[in-house]
Amino acid sequence: MRKLSLLYFISSMLLMFGCKEDEVSRIEPQGNFAVNFTLPEGDITAPAKVLLTNRSKYSEKYLWKFPEGKALTKEGLVDRESSEALVPDTIYYDLPGEYKVTLVAWQGGKIDSVTKSVNVIKMQPQIVLPANIGIMAEVEFSANVFKYPGQEGTYSWDFGEPGLVSTEAKPKVTFQNEGVHTVTLAFNDGEETLTTTVQVNVRGELTKALYFTDIITKKIYKYQFKQLTAPVTTQLPHSLGSHPLSLSVYNDRVFITEAGNNAWFITSANADGRIYSTNLGGTNDITLTTATGIYQQDPFAHEIDPATGILYFLTRNFNVRAISTTGQDLTYPTTQKLGIVVGNAAGVTTVFNWVDGGVRVVDGEIWYSKHANGKGLYRFNLTTNAFLGRIGSLEEVKIRSFVVDSKNGKIYFYVNSIGGNLTPGLYRCDINGANIVLIDNLSNLSQEGSGTEILGITGMALDTDPDDGSAGYLYYGFRAVTDVNNLGAVVGTGANSGIKKYALDGSKPAEFLIKGYAPYGIGIDHTKR
Repeated sequence: MRKLSLLYFISSMLLMFGCKEDEVSRIEPQGNFAVNFTLPEGDITAPAKVLLTNRSKYSEKYLWKFPEGKALTKEGLVDRESSEALVPDTIYYDLPGEYKVTLVAWQGGKIDSVTKSVNVIKMQPQIVLPANIGIMAEVEFSANVFKYPGQEGTYSWDFGEPGLVSTEAKPKVTFQNEGVHTVTLAFNDGEETLTTTVQVNVRGELTKALYFTDIITKKIYKYQFKQLTAPVTTQLPHSLGSHPLSLSVYNDRVFITEAGNNAWFITSANADGRIYSTNLGGTNDITLTTATGIYQQDPFAHEIDPATGILYFLTRNFNVRAISTTGQDLTYPTTQKLGIVVGNAAGVTTVFNWVDGGVRVVDGEIWYSKHANGKGLYRFNLTTNAFLGRIGSLEEVKIRSFVVDSKNGKIYFYVNSIGGNLTPGLYRCDINGANIVLIDNLSNLSQEGSGTEILGITGMALDTDPDDGSAGYLYYGFRAVTDVNNLGAVVGTGANSGIKKYALDGSKPAEFLIKGYAPYGIGIDHTKR
């Protein structure tokens, strides 16, 4: 073992002392000598920053020549037109043109070179778009353009609306119309004009919308509460049936209860109403349930609890029933969710034929009214169904429909026939029933119906959200007798009918928001779209 180690040491020493000094200090390149480099792919636009890639093989040293160019180093631009590096610094050309780049390489006594052309072209104008382009809001455009030294060039903008043009470098514009616009920029750099276009989508004003039914056209309409431009009323494609008495917007859908052909006491008939929904565009009709039995079972007013998605509805006189808004073709509910019994109204011996009015979900309670026998406004616990009482001062009032303004502590209600000390009309009172005030005598209102079952005002909606021009109002549908007669027949064009509004602060009398429609159900989509 010791002999092998000694032999290894002696061999190593002989190898080391046997080599010449120049044989270990320098390694000659071996292989096929070749000189080459590549330019960046694609167009090179002025002002240009050009990165070159050395593709040479088996070379010892290099010389790059790039006349008319400059070297872009970490310290900035340097007036240098050559380099001996393996890869040169970025070459900078400030003007368009055709430039030559040469690479010289050496291997021992060999020398070779290659020259290539760098074609630098003008950069086409590039429009810089502002974010969130909407109507009636000022936005600023700009552009990246090529400019010759000492020249600013001239701009000519066209923004796709009549008269909306500019010659500024950074124009500030305000679009009037929503939709797709073609923006065109023609830039003259002093030698030629280059033109570019881009399409932009100008968003319309985000608004809440009022949905309502119209018995004249038997269509649903959407009224957008626009403030920056004129409000827009749009007809939806869905076709309505008879007496769409109640409408609400929930979970991006419009829910409707239709009472069918017999909305008041006329004669015995089969039920023909239904509860259904469409999307906000008036398509994709989904039936929740269809009424069965006699016409008194047809659905009238309804309200959706936003916390649970349960739709509570009234029939002619069978109290409150409930169904899920997510259902489809469900069995028609025949049992009541909650209802009036003799003990709820002092001094009565029967609740037979008490006629239902309106229903609302109010702060964890469910309120509903009677507008014939029974009369008044009743409160129940929404969870336990326990009876909580009647609203004082309204115990003898025949309330066909109502809405509760919890924010301001008010109740708005419609009396359809003489009851207590009140004549027919639209009223306001405190949330406890005190301070009853007539706000609209509803002159010329259609008395469609019979006796104490006149339909009158069936759709009411409140907007108490932060004020944006549309808030702070009670909205309700008005059908004039000259448009819909007392038998429910359409006899006019809607010229005297429409949606009325009343300012919640009482600052002005009730007035028409829009005319030309004869609504039953109405509801507000509070989501701005």
